[in-house]
Amino acid sequence: MDLVAELSNIVGPEHVLTSADTTAAHTSDWTSRFHGEAFAVVRPADVDEVAAVVAACAAAGRPIHAQGGNTGLVGGSIPAATSDPERLPVVVSLTRVSWIGDVDVHAGQVTVGAGATLADVQHAALRAGWYYGVDIAARDSATIGGNVATNAGGVRVCAFGMTRAQVAGIEAVLPDGSIVSHLGGLPKDNTGYDL
Repeated sequence: MDLVAELSNIVGPEHVLTSADTTAAHTSDWTSRFHGEAFAVVRPADVDEVAAVVAACAAAGRPIHAQGGNTGLVGGSIPAATSDPERLPVVVSLTRVSWIGDVDVHAGQVTVGAGATLADVQHAALRAGWYYGVDIAARDSATIGGNVATNAGGVRVCAFGMTRAQVAGIEAVLPDGSIVSHLGGLPKDNTGYDL
């Protein structure tokens, strides 16, 4: 099966972008300093769709490039340009993986999707009587997945620490499409690998 058709079967055709007009927002950063190219942009809605997309790309030998809110300032969220059309990556935009679970008011923890924006997580914490200490100017479009990937600090880093210090567990899709989940949420947990 054609990879675009397979990806469309996984996430729905409206969430597979292939034309230059529709992929432009994902192949250039907001400063317009960095530009890249993509075979396609795929917008999965949950971890199972992410895993299926990654597995399909791996089976097709097509590289992937994960992308959050595309708010970074150093071009890390932009796929690299290449002269080999077979090496153009599929950009996996995680902005639809934006769910936010209930805040555990006793533990002071919340489980969120990688595409949840920093502002939405801050608001969820405030509504539950808590405060999420990481804050950056791009809070309305920066995603938690991107914050974790870049270890964002922001204006309150001296008081509350970097993003990774706020992570109590993680669920990730590996390059073969398998899912590893360690969402225990314990402040001290010596089980498994230190992800």
